[in-house]
Amino acid sequence: MSEQGGNGVKPGNGKGAKSSRAQAAGEAEQQPPAAGGPGGTGGERRERPEAGVPGRGVRAGWGRYLVAPRPLGLLGGGVPPIEASALFKLLEEDPDVEPVAQVRPSRSRGLGAIAEPHPACPPVAVVKMPQERARALAGNPQVVVEIDQPLSYTPIPSVGVGPVPVIDPMLAVTLEEPEQFTLRVVGGDGDAVAGAHVWAIGTGGPVHGITDADGRLTLTLAADTPDTLQALYVRPVAGYWPGRTGAPQPAGNGEAVVTVQALAETFEGFPGKALTGWGSQAMRLNQIPPTYRGDGIKIALLDSGVNTAHPDLKSTVQHGYDFTGAGNGTWGLDVTGHGTWCAGIVAAADNNAGIAGIAAEAEVHALKLFPGGHLSDLLEAVDYCITHDIDIAQISLAYPVPSQLAAWKLADAHAAGISVIAPAGDTAGPLTHPAALPGVLAVGAIAHTGTYPVSSPLTAVQPPWPGPYPAPFTPTGPGVDLVAPGAAVITTALGDGYAAVDGTAIAAAHVTGLAALLLAHHDHLRTQAVPRTAARADLLYLLLRTACQPLPGADPRLGAGIADAPTALGIPASWQQDYRAEGYAAAHQRG
Repeated sequence: MSEQGGNGVKPGNGKGAKSSRAQAAGEAEQQPPAAGGPGGTGGERRERPEAGVPGRGVRAGWGRYLVAPRPLGLLGGGVPPIEASALFKLLEEDPDVEPVAQVRPSRSRGLGAIAEPHPACPPVAVVKMPQERARALAGNPQVVVEIDQPLSYTPIPSVGVGPVPVIDPMLAVTLEEPEQFTLRVVGGDGDAVAGAHVWAIGTGGPVHGITDADGRLTLTLAADTPDTLQALYVRPVAGYWPGRTGAPQPAGNGEAVVTVQALAETFEGFPGKALTGWGSQAMRLNQIPPTYRGDGIKIALLDSGVNTAHPDLKSTVQHGYDFTGAGNGTWGLDVTGHGTWCAGIVAAADNNAGIAGIAAEAEVHALKLFPGGHLSDLLEAVDYCITHDIDIAQISLAYPVPSQLAAWKLADAHAAGISVIAPAGDTAGPLTHPAALPGVLAVGAIAHTGTYPVSSPLTAVQPPWPGPYPAPFTPTGPGVDLVAPGAAVITTALGDGYAAVDGTAIAAAHVTGLAALLLAHHDHLRTQAVPRTAARADLLYLLLRTACQPLPGADPRLGAGIADAPTALGIPASWQQDYRAEGYAAAHQRG
C-alpha cells in the first residue's frame, strides 16, 4: 500500500508450557474468499445496511454482542450443532435482535490455510439486542454469546508512594465556585512547551488539561484549591522529558511555572546525532552485526495506527488497515502516539539521526484498533494477520473480560505459525488479556536508575539501589514470560520529534524487534527453512526465554529475565563489544 499522511503535530507467563490450541473438535463452516477492498483483510465482514440508519443505534437497555455457533467438540452430550448460516438467519429474523456485521474468517489465502485449514474460531455475528435477550440466548448450549467489548489500553497505575484511591464523585466536597489555577510549562531555555498534557493531583482527584501555543493552561478545580494540590505531572508530546513537581507555587501574577528538561540537554547532539537507547544496550542489541535488520519478516502492530509522516517511519511503515471504520487510509494517522512509539522501537529507519529500529528492514503493517475498536475488530485484525502471512503480531490493546472467541482466534493465529507478543499490562497487578492467553508471549517492563533525570516521575518510585528494577507499573504476575526495557525509552513521537515513554507495550516492542531478527537470521528459524506452523512460534518463544539473563532478586514480575540478543541469535563472541550499563546511566545523569 502507499504511504499515508501523518498527524502534522509539532512538538512543543511461562507460556511455553501452556497449550496454544483450544480444544475444539468439529469443522467450522468454510467461507468463500473475501472480495478484497482497501484493507485486503482476507476475512469477510458483512455490514447490514440498516445498521447505519438513524434511530437504530444502541437503545436503553441494549448492548452490543458477539454470537457464534459453539464448536462441535465443546457441545454437551446429545446437543446437536448449529450451522453458522442457520444461526445468523435466526438472528436476522428475530425482532429483538439488530444484526450489525458478520466476521467470517477465510483460509483460502495465505500460508495459514495450508498449516491449519480448520479454524478453531467459528464465524461470528455482531448484533445489538436487549440485555435480557442476550442473557436468554446465552442459555442456549448451541451458541456462544459475549459482549463486544471496547478495546483500550490498560489502566494507568498509581504514581508515588501508596495507591491513589478512586474518588467517588458523589462523596466529593465541591466548592460553590470552582477555583481557576493557571500554569505555564517551559523548557530550560524558557521556550513555551505547547501541547503538553498536565495532571494536577489533589485531594479531589486528578484534573487534566493541555497547554496552548504559549505553554499556558488553566485548570478548573472543583474540589481543591491551589494550596491542596499535591503534585503536578507534565508529559510533553515530544522533545522533552516528562516531569513531576511537588505542590506548585504560583508567582506574584498568580501563574505557576513548571520547567521540563529537553532531550537535547541530556543527549549531546540529539536528534541530529543518532542515539543508541539504554534499552538496546541492556539487551545488547548494539553488539550484533549491522547486517541483522529483519529483512523479509512481516510484523503487524495492532495499536492506534502509526504517524507515517515521521521522517523515521515514512519509508518503513507502508502497509496497514483501519479496523475502526474511521475512514480509508486513516491507519497512517495516530491520535494517541502509542502506535508510533512502538513502531519506532521496532522499525525506525537507520538514517544516522534520531533513533534506529531494532528490525529496520522488516515489513510493518499498522493495524489500527484504537480509538473506537471493539473485540470484533480485534478478531478481524487477527484474520488479517493470518491471510497476509504476518510473522509477528504485537497486540498492544486489551479487553477487561476474558473472551473465549478471542482465545480461539489467537489459537488459529498460533496454529498458522504467527508469533503473538503482548504487553503484560500496565496494571501493577494481574496480567491483562490477551497477554494471559496460551500461545501469547507476555512481556513485562523494567526500568534502570540513572536513565532519566531527577525531575522524572520515575524518581519518586525508584528503589534505593542502582541498576535495573521492575517498572512500578509492570504486573506482579504470575504469567510474565520475560521482561524488556519499558521506562524512559526514547522513540518516535507525533509530528517529527521524539519522546521519552513508558509502558509494557514499549517493552513488548523491544521483544518484537528481537523476534524479527531471530526469524530472519537464526539458523533454526529462517522462514525459508522452517514451515509456518505452531512449532515455529513455539521454537521462537523458547529461544527468547532461554536466552534471558536473570536479574537480581527472585521477583515474579521479572519472568525469565531480560532477553539477551547475542545469546538468542548465537552471535560469536568476536562480534560483541564492551558494554557497561553504568556508563550509559552516567550519561543520563549529566542531564
